[in-house]
Amino acid sequence: MVTIVSWVRDRLLPAVVTAAPQGHGRRPPAMATAVPRAGAALMAAILAVAGLCGGDAAAGFYPFGDTARSVSDLGNQYVPFYAYFWDVLHGQARGDLFVNWASGFGSSYLPDAFYYLVSPFSLIAAMFPRDRIDLAVYVITVAKIAVAAAVMAWYLRGLPGRGRLRSGLAAVFGAAYALCGWTVTDAAYNPMWLDGLIAFPLLCLAVEWTIARRHPLLATVCVAYAWTSNFYTAYFATIGAAAVLIIRLTAEQRPATEPTHAPAPRVVSHLRTSGRALLHTALGVGLAAPIVLVVYQGAKDAWPVDPRPFVPVQAGPLLGRLLPGSYQFNSPALFVGTFALFAALTLPFNPAVPRRARAVWTATIALVLASTLWEPAVHLWYASTNPNGSYYRQAFVLCGLLVMAGRRSFAAGLPRPYALLGAAAVLGAVIWAASGQAYATAEMVRWSLITVIAGIVLYRAHTLVRGPHAHRHAATVLLALLAAVQTVEAAANVAYVELRRAAFLDDHETSGAWRDDLRAAVRAADRWPAYRTDPGESRMTANDPQLVGGEGAEYYSSMTSAVFVDALAHLGFGWTSRGRAPRSMDNPVTDAVLGVGARAHSRQGESGRHEVSLTYRQAAPLVTVRPGASPTFTVSPYRNQELLLGAQVYELPDTSYLTEDETELSPAPDGSLTTTPDPLPTASYPYALRATCRPGEQVYLHAPEFSGVATLAGDDPVPFSGVAGQSRAPVQLLGVAPPGGKLKIKLRPRHTGRVPAGAVACLDPTRLTRAVDHLRATAPTAVRVTGHTVAATLPPGATGTAVIAAPAIQGWTCSLDHARPRRPGRYLGLLAVPLTGTATTLTCSFTPPGLKPGLLIAGVALVAIGTLYGVRPLLRRRRRTRPGPAGSRGGALALEDADPGDRERQVHQGERAAHHVRHADRDDRHPGERAEEDGGRPPTGDARPGETDAQREQAQEGEDLGAAPQGHERRGVHGVGDPRRDVDRELLRGDHPPPVVAHGP
Repeated sequence: MVTIVSWVRDRLLPAVVTAAPQGHGRRPPAMATAVPRAGAALMAAILAVAGLCGGDAAAGFYPFGDTARSVSDLGNQYVPFYAYFWDVLHGQARGDLFVNWASGFGSSYLPDAFYYLVSPFSLIAAMFPRDRIDLAVYVITVAKIAVAAAVMAWYLRGLPGRGRLRSGLAAVFGAAYALCGWTVTDAAYNPMWLDGLIAFPLLCLAVEWTIARRHPLLATVCVAYAWTSNFYTAYFATIGAAAVLIIRLTAEQRPATEPTHAPAPRVVSHLRTSGRALLHTALGVGLAAPIVLVVYQGAKDAWPVDPRPFVPVQAGPLLGRLLPGSYQFNSPALFVGTFALFAALTLPFNPAVPRRARAVWTATIALVLASTLWEPAVHLWYASTNPNGSYYRQAFVLCGLLVMAGRRSFAAGLPRPYALLGAAAVLGAVIWAASGQAYATAEMVRWSLITVIAGIVLYRAHTLVRGPHAHRHAATVLLALLAAVQTVEAAANVAYVELRRAAFLDDHETSGAWRDDLRAAVRAADRWPAYRTDPGESRMTANDPQLVGGEGAEYYSSMTSAVFVDALAHLGFGWTSRGRAPRSMDNPVTDAVLGVGARAHSRQGESGRHEVSLTYRQAAPLVTVRPGASPTFTVSPYRNQELLLGAQVYELPDTSYLTEDETELSPAPDGSLTTTPDPLPTASYPYALRATCRPGEQVYLHAPEFSGVATLAGDDPVPFSGVAGQSRAPVQLLGVAPPGGKLKIKLRPRHTGRVPAGAVACLDPTRLTRAVDHLRATAPTAVRVTGHTVAATLPPGATGTAVIAAPAIQGWTCSLDHARPRRPGRYLGLLAVPLTGTATTLTCSFTPPGLKPGLLIAGVALVAIGTLYGVRPLLRRRRRTRPGPAGSRGGALALEDADPGDRERQVHQGERAAHHVRHADRDDRHPGERAEEDGGRPPTGDARPGETDAQREQAQEGEDLGAAPQGHERRGVHGVGDPRRDVDRELLRGDHPPPVVAHGP
């Protein structure tokens, strides 16, 4: 407490006093600069929300209309994920932050939470009712876009510039960035990516603080926040911030100087600045290490997906993505609004910007664009990995650079007419080139021309105004009209893209009566952990257990374990999304061995109402005891099910292949049949399978790569949806063997596919019942599941192997009788623990891989931060304030060591020294800077007579994020080598309270 009081007395209060205006020419204090920046941020957020919500309302999308927004991954992943996250936050989840028992028969939840939901905005979901979770997701999306606009506006408003409308321009540019094409086209239905939209300007703020050698702790916190919220897009944003740092060092930033030495060489200064940036980045990423490593380990153990080939987009489509009303998959969405694009195009022609700055900005943007089109550079963007989807997920960085370039060109005021004409010519060429492409739409040309015409009208109105007072008010009105035009254009783009996306992508019914009825039925039947309640085959989303409840196999995530998918595939389960989305399978054998005691069935009836029913089955408990060691998978899923069950329940009859006219077909060497659809779709069945089973047995078909319809004579057709490499069809029930036992299974393929050998099997329900009864009789007497722990009381003298009906993913440890935990084995892909015959209890617990080393790295980073930004400055300050010999260098007296009279005189003396330093430094600056500080406004536009580019650049740089001006050594009022000179520098930096120099006798 004494330390805190001393810090307030010695640091905070003197800093506030010295920050107050001391007279004419003093720069505004930090609070005075924060107010206009906050105003710009607020205006940008309002404009972004208006554009986004206005577009959704115009298109009739939820929540402003009846058209659902839950398309593709938004409905398939994010809405269910947020629904289960709601359960976790409210203590109603099947599991905890470590294990999700609802999906994947027990999956690691922390990688999903850290990858999809770790953003602080996700907590908004807890404020909504669970049945309105889709509305919560929309609010989260809007909030992230609004904050991205606000942060970008805050950043732009703090950059050097002139004019009374800097806040308004920053708001316009900030909103343009937040509603860029990447946001609307790619990130709107992948809300986690929107954290990268916030991270980029946030990291650019950290860049400015690094250059100014201010707020090192805050810069590190910004990096940590970005990498914590979503490290996938934070990596892109970090590359973009590095590009901004290069621009600032090579084109915008004057050489820094050491506090007490001669100016350092430019290269040395840049290396020091880069070193500080690397330090802040390393410490920030270190703080985020638990999240990064947990997600990395989860992705490492996930089911591998073959990468799609990289095909660079052509010039015509690329130019079209700069315009409103363009929609294409796997191409960079670079729309930033016609005004922001036009402003960026003026930069190369604007003589008010120094030539070096123009060249560096233009070259950097061109290189960043080229890096997204050249495959080796694309691998750098994705850290030598291949994205499962579009190769242009980093396009928001390029959009941000375009917005920054536009703001840089307008920093000194409206560019000269020939700069405007040059930009207009380039913009016209872009519109002309894009309009000639095959994909061009009427909206692209229409809205571009509307915005251009509106801009011409506004500019003409601006030129007609005469008089400084009228000009100032007219500029405010015209800027407001410009903001309105941009918002309308952005809303039109949002509406068009939403409609196009809904037409091309699959939608999911994540709300309504169907979901509510299914959820009610599942909750009524749920008896976890006594047995699992499967909500049934994917009817709404690929994550129905998280959306409606229960405990099933369905689980669609980038973290879906390869062990889990492989085990299910050997048992006959299907999947979509190239393996990342396992499907539920309605099969009594797998339900029995995996503990599924209740299964929901839902379908749409003739009246249009959704019918929901439940099927109850005898199932083995979650933990069972098997007599021997783990067997090995075979080729047949039926035999694999029997191995897991411990009994033979299937008959695999000999199968022959026939054509529609009963002509027998020869199988392939591996015994499979290749099916080809008819050239013209018909109602015929060109293929048939012949087999014989016992009457009354259930007939199943295993055709994972068959796409079409299969039917057993006299039964309803059963659809199959297997496409090699894309999706896998599960084993499905076709019907019951007729009295004669003769089977004829007819096939109508929709695509070219394959039926493997041993595809037909017949199940004996009586044998299955006996096998399940045996498993139940030999099972543990009690099973308890709490969060991420499973405990079982074993039967006396149990030997063999204890099998837990959960996938053997990395992170589990088990112990017998509370002995030292060890990694469990695998029993056909499930958790297995060898029994000794003497143990009475079994306990298994789960810890996400990567969490412990991540916490260790974060702890080291935290200690380093405390040392660098806390202890080290404290020790340095104490050395400066320690009393020394009279006349010695740095011999300052602490204020608390002086009597009241001396303290007052010392404070007054320090204030006078600071006043002299400020005015001496002010005299060293360019006349343009002094004029701006005095409230005047130096002329903008063309160069003044005899003024060099460097002088003009220096004159344009007014307020540098609140940092003291750089570029000239602060000479102060004392000579070189005088100890008072160091004190003057500390006063000018504002990092310390005004000390008092103890002069020697």
